[in-house]
Amino acid sequence: MPITEYRFGLENAATLRFYGEKEVSHAMALLHYENGGLVQHLVHGLKYKGREGLGVTLGAWLGETLLRDPDTGNVDWVLPVPLHWRRRLKRGYNQCTGMARVVAEKLGAQTSERLLVRSRFSHTQTHRDRAGRWEGSRNTFRVRNPQRLEGCRILLVDDVITTGATLRACCQALEAVVGKEVLIATVAVVP
Repeated sequence: MPITEYRFGLENAATLRFYGEKEVSHAMALLHYENGGLVQHLVHGLKYKGREGLGVTLGAWLGETLLRDPDTGNVDWVLPVPLHWRRRLKRGYNQCTGMARVVAEKLGAQTSERLLVRSRFSHTQTHRDRAGRWEGSRNTFRVRNPQRLEGCRILLVDDVITTGATLRACCQALEAVVGKEVLIATVAVVP
């Protein structure tokens, strides 16, 4: 497995995707994602082949890694990157939900699929460039009951950081929350 050894306190490829992003204090990823590699097969199995159990396994690994990171600190909420209800209906599950639940359990944090929601459907961004991905993600998410997250450390969990557009859009929605700190943890990062 191409393990990254990225931690929250270190400058790394995950953190650099969000450089200058005022909403993100730390970012990390477990694995390097390479086209045609083992990690791509794992992620595709999780997202497109109905292997929902992989999310639990990867979430446990992610949670254990975060527990060993001295910069994780106390996380109040673990939020999965949401899917639009139409995509979730077609897929049958959100691949990030199982990961987020297990991570929250490991960190002793709360989790919810209902606080950060995808309010606009967008087509797959797999073949879009950086600018196209941001345009397709911008203003896609919203926060329900932002007062529940006020003053909290929020960990966003996603499967892969490609350009960071989806996670940036989540952070854009979280701008409505007063006094929060946002951290990002993913299974993989594209170099």
